[in-house]
Amino acid sequence: MKLIRLALLALLVAAGLIAVPTTAMAAPAFQMPIPCGLRWTTASHSGHASQWMIDMVDMGGNTRGTPVLASAGGTVSASLNSATGGQMVVIDHGGGWQTRYLHMDRRDVAVGNTVDQGTQLGVVGSTGDSTGPHLHFEQKLNNVVQQASFDGHLVPLTWSYGEHYETSANCGAGDGKFWVDTFADAPGYASPGAGASTGTLKKGTSYVYCRTWGPEVRVGSAFNHWWLKTDLDIGPANQYVSAYYLSRWGNDEAKDNAGRDIKDCT
Repeated sequence: MKLIRLALLALLVAAGLIAVPTTAMAAPAFQMPIPCGLRWTTASHSGHASQWMIDMVDMGGNTRGTPVLASAGGTVSASLNSATGGQMVVIDHGGGWQTRYLHMDRRDVAVGNTVDQGTQLGVVGSTGDSTGPHLHFEQKLNNVVQQASFDGHLVPLTWSYGEHYETSANCGAGDGKFWVDTFADAPGYASPGAGASTGTLKKGTSYVYCRTWGPEVRVGSAFNHWWLKTDLDIGPANQYVSAYYLSRWGNDEAKDNAGRDIKDCT
Protein backbone atom coordinates (compact mmCIF):
# COMPACT_ATOMS: atom_id res chain seq x y z
CA MET A 1 0.00 0.00 0.00
CA LYS A 2 2.87 2.40 0.85
CA LEU A 3 4.48 1.79 -2.55
CA ILE A 4 1.15 2.49 -4.27
CA ARG A 5 0.80 5.80 -2.40
CA LEU A 6 4.36 6.84 -3.31
CA ALA A 7 3.77 5.95 -6.95
CA LEU A 8 0.54 7.97 -7.00
CA LEU A 9 2.30 10.93 -5.37
CA ALA A 10 5.05 10.78 -8.00
CA LEU A 11 2.46 10.83 -10.80
CA LEU A 12 0.67 13.85 -9.29
CA VAL A 13 3.96 15.75 -8.92
CA ALA A 14 4.95 14.93 -12.50
CA ALA A 15 1.57 16.14 -13.74
CA GLY A 16 2.02 19.42 -11.87
CA LEU A 17 -1.00 18.82 -9.67
CA ILE A 18 1.06 18.87 -6.47
CA ALA A 19 3.93 21.29 -5.80
CA VAL A 20 6.95 20.04 -3.92
CA PRO A 21 8.13 22.61 -1.34
CA THR A 22 11.59 23.98 -2.01
CA THR A 23 14.03 25.87 0.16
CA ALA A 24 15.23 29.16 -1.34
CA MET A 25 18.98 29.53 -1.63
CA ALA A 26 20.38 31.98 0.89
CA ALA A 27 21.09 35.42 -0.52
CA PRO A 28 24.68 36.25 -1.47
CA ALA A 29 26.61 38.48 0.92
CA PHE A 30 25.63 41.64 -0.96
CA GLN A 31 27.57 44.87 -0.52
CA MET A 32 26.82 48.38 -1.76
CA PRO A 33 27.54 48.80 -5.48
CA ILE A 34 29.89 51.76 -4.90
CA PRO A 35 33.51 51.94 -3.69
CA CYS A 36 34.55 51.12 -0.14
CA GLY A 37 33.97 53.83 2.45
CA LEU A 38 31.64 56.05 0.41
CA ARG A 39 28.55 57.21 2.33
CA TRP A 40 25.52 57.72 0.08
CA THR A 41 21.82 58.28 0.73
CA THR A 42 19.19 55.84 -0.56
CA ALA A 43 15.49 56.22 -1.34
CA SER A 44 12.63 54.84 -3.41
CA HIS A 45 9.91 56.88 -5.14
CA SER A 46 6.36 56.48 -6.39
CA GLY A 47 7.46 55.97 -10.00
CA HIS A 48 9.20 52.68 -9.19
CA ALA A 49 7.41 49.48 -10.21
CA SER A 50 8.38 48.09 -6.79
CA GLN A 51 8.91 50.06 -3.60
CA TRP A 52 12.05 47.98 -3.01
CA MET A 53 13.82 49.43 -6.03
CA ILE A 54 16.27 51.98 -4.67
CA ASP A 55 18.10 55.02 -6.01
CA MET A 56 21.29 56.28 -4.43
CA VAL A 57 23.31 59.49 -4.65
CA ASP A 58 26.18 61.29 -2.98
CA MET A 59 24.74 64.33 -1.21
CA GLY A 60 28.10 66.07 -1.62
CA GLY A 61 27.60 66.36 -5.37
CA ASN A 62 30.08 63.69 -6.45
CA THR A 63 27.57 61.18 -7.84
CA ARG A 64 28.34 61.27 -11.57
CA GLY A 65 31.42 59.30 -12.60
CA THR A 66 31.63 57.21 -9.41
CA PRO A 67 32.54 53.58 -10.20
CA VAL A 68 29.64 51.12 -10.11
CA LEU A 69 30.78 47.86 -8.51
CA ALA A 70 29.34 44.36 -8.52
CA SER A 71 27.35 43.90 -5.31
CA ALA A 72 28.28 40.21 -5.29
CA GLY A 73 30.09 37.79 -7.59
CA GLY A 74 28.33 36.24 -10.56
CA THR A 75 27.93 36.25 -14.34
CA VAL A 76 26.84 39.21 -16.46
CA SER A 77 23.51 38.19 -18.03
CA ALA A 78 22.71 41.54 -19.66
CA SER A 79 24.72 44.60 -20.69
CA LEU A 80 22.79 47.01 -22.87
CA ASN A 81 21.51 50.52 -23.50
CA SER A 82 17.78 50.60 -22.68
CA ALA A 83 15.38 53.42 -23.52
CA THR A 84 14.25 53.56 -19.88
CA GLY A 85 17.14 52.04 -17.92
CA GLY A 86 19.87 53.69 -19.99
CA GLN A 87 23.27 52.06 -19.80
CA MET A 88 22.48 49.05 -17.61
CA VAL A 89 24.02 45.79 -16.42
CA VAL A 90 22.37 42.71 -14.91
CA ILE A 91 24.29 40.07 -12.91
CA ASP A 92 23.09 36.52 -12.27
CA HIS A 93 24.35 35.32 -8.87
CA GLY A 94 22.86 31.82 -8.98
CA GLY A 95 20.03 30.33 -6.96
CA GLY A 96 17.52 32.71 -8.55
CA TRP A 97 19.32 35.83 -7.29
CA GLN A 98 20.00 38.76 -9.61
CA THR A 99 21.12 42.39 -9.30
CA ARG A 100 20.41 45.22 -11.74
CA TYR A 101 22.35 48.50 -12.17
CA LEU A 102 20.69 51.26 -14.24
CA HIS A 103 21.29 54.77 -15.67
CA MET A 104 25.09 54.46 -15.91
CA ASP A 105 27.08 56.75 -18.20
CA ARG A 106 29.30 53.84 -19.29
CA ARG A 107 29.37 50.03 -19.18
CA ASP A 108 32.67 48.20 -18.63
CA VAL A 109 31.52 44.56 -18.85
CA ALA A 110 29.88 42.35 -21.49
CA VAL A 111 27.40 39.50 -21.40
CA GLY A 112 29.07 36.30 -20.23
CA ASN A 113 31.79 38.02 -18.19
CA THR A 114 32.43 36.50 -14.78
CA VAL A 115 32.72 39.20 -12.10
CA ASP A 116 33.84 39.18 -8.48
CA GLN A 117 32.30 41.28 -5.76
CA GLY A 118 33.83 44.73 -6.29
CA THR A 119 34.48 44.36 -10.04
CA GLN A 120 33.80 47.67 -11.80
CA LEU A 121 30.74 47.44 -14.05
CA GLY A 122 30.72 51.05 -15.27
CA VAL A 123 30.29 54.55 -13.84
CA VAL A 124 27.27 56.33 -12.37
CA GLY A 125 25.44 58.60 -14.79
CA SER A 126 22.03 59.83 -15.93
CA THR A 127 21.07 57.86 -19.05
CA GLY A 128 17.68 56.47 -20.09
CA ASP A 129 14.70 58.13 -18.40
CA SER A 130 16.84 59.45 -15.53
CA THR A 131 16.31 63.09 -14.53
CA GLY A 132 19.66 63.50 -12.79
CA PRO A 133 22.82 61.53 -11.92
CA HIS A 134 22.04 58.59 -9.64
CA LEU A 135 22.38 54.82 -9.48
CA HIS A 136 19.18 52.76 -9.65
CA PHE A 137 19.77 49.38 -7.99
CA GLU A 138 17.67 46.24 -7.57
CA GLN A 139 18.11 42.88 -5.85
CA LYS A 140 15.76 40.23 -7.26
CA LEU A 141 14.91 36.65 -6.32
CA ASN A 142 13.18 34.59 -9.00
CA ASN A 143 12.43 37.84 -10.88
CA VAL A 144 10.74 39.47 -7.87
CA VAL A 145 12.36 42.63 -6.42
CA GLN A 146 13.41 42.13 -2.79
CA GLN A 147 14.15 44.58 0.01
CA ALA A 148 17.82 45.33 -0.60
CA SER A 149 20.41 44.17 1.91
CA PHE A 150 23.96 45.42 2.27
CA ASP A 151 26.65 44.03 4.56
CA GLY A 152 24.17 41.74 6.33
CA HIS A 153 21.39 44.24 7.05
CA LEU A 154 18.23 45.38 5.25
CA VAL A 155 18.02 48.86 3.75
CA PRO A 156 14.98 50.65 5.24
CA LEU A 157 12.30 52.02 2.97
CA THR A 158 12.47 55.82 2.63
CA TRP A 159 10.91 58.12 0.05
CA SER A 160 13.32 61.05 0.05
CA TYR A 161 17.07 61.48 -0.12
CA GLY A 162 18.74 62.49 3.12
CA GLU A 163 16.51 60.36 5.38
CA HIS A 164 18.80 57.32 5.37
CA TYR A 165 22.49 56.78 4.56
CA GLU A 166 24.57 53.69 3.87
CA THR A 167 28.37 53.38 4.01
CA SER A 168 29.89 50.97 1.51
CA ALA A 169 31.86 47.98 2.75
CA ASN A 170 32.52 46.81 -0.83
CA CYS A 171 36.23 46.85 -0.21
CA GLY A 172 37.72 44.89 -3.07
CA ALA A 173 38.38 41.60 -1.30
CA GLY A 174 37.32 39.74 -4.41
CA ASP A 175 39.58 41.37 -6.99
CA GLY A 176 42.58 42.68 -5.07
CA LYS A 177 41.67 46.36 -5.46
CA PHE A 178 41.68 48.98 -2.72
CA TRP A 179 39.47 52.02 -3.24
CA VAL A 180 40.88 55.42 -2.30
CA ASP A 181 39.98 59.10 -2.68
CA THR A 182 42.51 61.64 -3.95
CA PHE A 183 42.14 65.40 -3.38
CA ALA A 184 43.90 66.45 -6.63
CA ASP A 185 45.14 65.04 -9.92
CA ALA A 186 48.23 62.94 -9.18
CA PRO A 187 51.16 62.44 -11.59
CA GLY A 188 52.06 58.85 -12.33
CA TYR A 189 55.49 57.27 -12.74
CA ALA A 190 56.80 53.95 -14.06
CA SER A 191 58.59 53.47 -10.73
CA PRO A 192 58.18 55.43 -7.47
CA GLY A 193 59.15 59.04 -8.11
CA ALA A 194 61.65 58.20 -10.85
CA GLY A 195 62.01 59.78 -14.29
CA ALA A 196 59.43 61.75 -16.20
CA SER A 197 55.73 61.49 -15.39
CA THR A 198 53.93 58.87 -17.51
CA GLY A 199 50.42 60.24 -17.03
CA THR A 200 47.76 61.25 -14.51
CA LEU A 201 45.43 59.70 -11.95
CA LYS A 202 42.42 62.02 -11.86
CA LYS A 203 41.11 63.53 -8.63
CA GLY A 204 38.32 61.49 -7.04
CA THR A 205 37.70 57.82 -6.27
CA SER A 206 40.09 55.31 -7.82
CA TYR A 207 41.44 51.84 -7.12
CA VAL A 208 45.03 50.93 -6.28
CA TYR A 209 46.63 47.50 -6.04
CA CYS A 210 49.39 47.84 -3.44
CA ARG A 211 51.89 50.19 -1.82
CA THR A 212 55.67 50.46 -1.70
CA TRP A 213 58.07 52.73 0.25
CA GLY A 214 59.96 55.27 -1.84
CA PRO A 215 61.11 58.88 -2.23
CA GLU A 216 59.38 61.41 0.00
CA VAL A 217 56.83 63.80 -1.48
CA ARG A 218 56.47 66.89 0.75
CA VAL A 219 54.46 70.11 0.53
CA GLY A 220 54.92 72.24 3.65
CA SER A 221 54.28 70.05 6.70
CA ALA A 222 52.45 67.35 4.68
CA PHE A 223 54.57 64.44 3.44
CA ASN A 224 54.41 60.79 2.42
CA HIS A 225 56.95 58.11 1.51
CA TRP A 226 54.37 55.57 0.30
CA TRP A 227 53.71 55.05 -3.41
CA LEU A 228 50.59 53.35 -4.74
CA LYS A 229 50.48 51.07 -7.77
CA THR A 230 47.46 51.77 -9.98
CA ASP A 231 46.15 52.13 -13.53
CA LEU A 232 46.27 55.77 -14.60
CA ASP A 233 43.23 57.56 -16.01
CA ILE A 234 45.49 59.19 -18.57
CA GLY A 235 48.46 56.98 -19.34
CA PRO A 236 49.44 53.32 -18.93
CA ALA A 237 48.47 50.70 -16.36
CA ASN A 238 50.60 49.54 -13.43
CA GLN A 239 52.13 52.92 -12.61
CA TYR A 240 52.86 54.61 -9.27
CA VAL A 241 51.36 57.71 -7.65
CA SER A 242 52.28 59.22 -4.32
CA ALA A 243 50.07 58.49 -1.30
CA TYR A 244 50.55 62.18 -0.50
CA TYR A 245 47.46 62.74 -2.69
CA LEU A 246 45.16 60.62 -0.51
CA SER A 247 42.30 62.68 0.91
CA ARG A 248 42.65 61.33 4.45
CA TRP A 249 44.84 59.48 7.00
CA GLY A 250 47.81 61.89 7.27
CA ASN A 251 51.58 61.73 6.88
CA ASP A 252 53.22 58.43 5.89
CA GLU A 253 49.88 56.60 5.84
CA ALA A 254 48.59 54.54 2.92
CA LYS A 255 45.12 53.22 3.74
CA ASP A 256 41.99 52.65 1.68
CA ASN A 257 38.65 54.39 2.23
CA ALA A 258 37.70 51.82 4.88
CA GLY A 259 40.83 52.55 6.90
CA ARG A 260 42.63 49.32 5.97
CA ASP A 261 46.36 49.38 5.32
CA ILE A 262 46.89 48.84 1.60
CA LYS A 263 48.90 45.65 1.10
CA ASP A 264 52.61 45.85 0.27
CA CYS A 265 53.65 45.26 -3.33
CA THR A 266 55.56 42.00 -3.75
